Amino acid sequence: MLVPVESKQIAFCSYNEAESALYLYYHTGDVAIFSSIGKQDYQSVIDSPNRYDTLMNLMKKGQSEEQVQAMFPQSNKRGGKLA
Repeated sequence: MLVPVESKQIAFCSYNEAESALYLYYHTGDVAIFSSIGKQDYQSVIDSPNRYDTLMNLMKKGQSEEQVQAMFPQSNKRGGKLA
């Protein structure tokens, strides 16, 4: 199921329970895949009134600030593992 994210960069997100992977679908058509994301963490994104901020906080949990900036830059560049 695609879940809308109100963001200039990210259009939707989804979760693959079998892979414990979070998928981010960018407005550009790119897809970033983040592994080792728990279902409870993904549920917190779904339940959040501000999904983008919740995604940012989730990514910060296991990443350094530099890595997070690489994944979510202010420009249209994208990071993470692209599919």
